[in-house]
Amino acid sequence: MTVVRYHGAMVALHWLLGSMILLGLFMGTFELETLPNSDPAKIDGLRGHIINGTAIGVLMILRGVLRARTQRPPEATTGIAWADATRSWTHLSLYVLVFVMVFSGVAMAVRADLPGIVFLGSGQSLPASFDGFWMRGLQAVAAKLLMMLIVLHVGAALWHHFVRRDGLLGRMGFGPRM
Repeated sequence: MTVVRYHGAMVALHWLLGSMILLGLFMGTFELETLPNSDPAKIDGLRGHIINGTAIGVLMILRGVLRARTQRPPEATTGIAWADATRSWTHLSLYVLVFVMVFSGVAMAVRADLPGIVFLGSGQSLPASFDGFWMRGLQAVAAKLLMMLIVLHVGAALWHHFVRRDGLLGRMGFGPRM
């Protein structure tokens, strides 16, 4: 029998991770970026951002394991050769960019001693700026690329739903799998 939906755990992780990734991008871009490192509120924002980013990393690994161990529906088609050809690299790029964000964030946190400052109250101050850390530049570029791919991903899903009316969004919903 052909599977028509993703496994319920995959569906839950898709929507949970989507929300958490959007939260992390929002926090980094609109909250943390605008607060100077001298503002005491920055530490609370960093704490939430680090917890969210770490949870994203762990859940992405879990998602990868589940993806390898569960049956998936057949690949969706658009009927447009170039769009079908971009599907695989677009999804792979989403995964890669999320991991780039997670690992560059971990690297920057370790390099700037953020665990000690943010979680243990080591008494140290935040660096005057994070701009001197190469990982900061990598995160900035990856964040912008990730935002563009998310817009493309959501746009494609909505196009399938409203233009093609092919039931694609139902594959990422809860319900019978066969």
